[in-house]
Amino acid sequence: MHGVSAPSNGLLALLAVLLLGALASPVSAQDRNILYPIAEIEARLQAPELVVMDQDYTRPLEGDRSRRVTLAGPDGEEPWEVHWKPVGMGAEGFNNQPRYELAAYHFQKLFLDEPDYVVPPTVLRAMAIEEYREIRMVEEPTIRGTRSILFLLSYWLQNIAVDTVDPFDQMSFDRLPSYAWHWGNLNVFTHLIDHKDANHGNVLVSLDGSNTRVFAVDNDVAFAGRTAEAGNRWSRLLVDRIPDTTVERLREITLEQLHEELGVVAEFQIVGGYLYPMEPEENLQPGRGLRVTDERVQFGLTEGEIRNIYQRIERLLERVDRGQITTFSREG
Repeated sequence: MHGVSAPSNGLLALLAVLLLGALASPVSAQDRNILYPIAEIEARLQAPELVVMDQDYTRPLEGDRSRRVTLAGPDGEEPWEVHWKPVGMGAEGFNNQPRYELAAYHFQKLFLDEPDYVVPPTVLRAMAIEEYREIRMVEEPTIRGTRSILFLLSYWLQNIAVDTVDPFDQMSFDRLPSYAWHWGNLNVFTHLIDHKDANHGNVLVSLDGSNTRVFAVDNDVAFAGRTAEAGNRWSRLLVDRIPDTTVERLREITLEQLHEELGVVAEFQIVGGYLYPMEPEENLQPGRGLRVTDERVQFGLTEGEIRNIYQRIERLLERVDRGQITTFSREG
């Protein structure tokens, strides 16, 4: 078992500890797939100390990449599981774009309520390379000139089926209101982010027949990225009807709001060569997704990527207004 502390400034660490303490009292699960409230999960993912109890590969074909990791719970609570994905060298690469993963998680918040989220809570972490080596071997820091390793942490979903065949079933969509509701939201999401990896393992389906949620768990082949070998089926709108509340929320989204929420999705300060998390500030270079200076490292979508999202929203709403796509309520 390893106890390691990611570098963070004293104030941020204190706030995180206080927040975890406030959330440590027993709370009801969101549902069978997400066992804690979203705010508690985000706080745990961002906690200064990560105590690793166990880990296993999720897809060993990719070498030292994604792992299923068991972390100790806060204040003696039950251990919990996360998906741990190291960021590739340079922090940019095909099928390893942390800014896309983060943008996808934050984008859904603009038009979906928490019980309808299609992306599990996800954060970008930094850890001193010396401490990271206590968990797994790594040779070089993620960003040249620093002494830190970047990695994504996301909540490990429970009671989920991973289909080896196409997870979308048209008959279930036509007959089951819960299935249609969640698949409608998922497909709107994958369509708007221009998801370009139709690998069946990237879409997970709940085993709860009364609340058939679906999740997109690998979203770093999207936005302006090139298409994966599995194709871009999820970028197309496969359904002919979508939830009415989703349409109403999409109508409220402005281009300015997209820039505010997605222009900067994570930022780190460089102090003594190490990366320390900080609150996102002004966009350093809107034309670039990864922005590195002598003092800061910033992640976000580019102006062009944000404009593409807005245009896809507009085109979707036009199809709704023309009657090509209908809407339905949660009750069916």
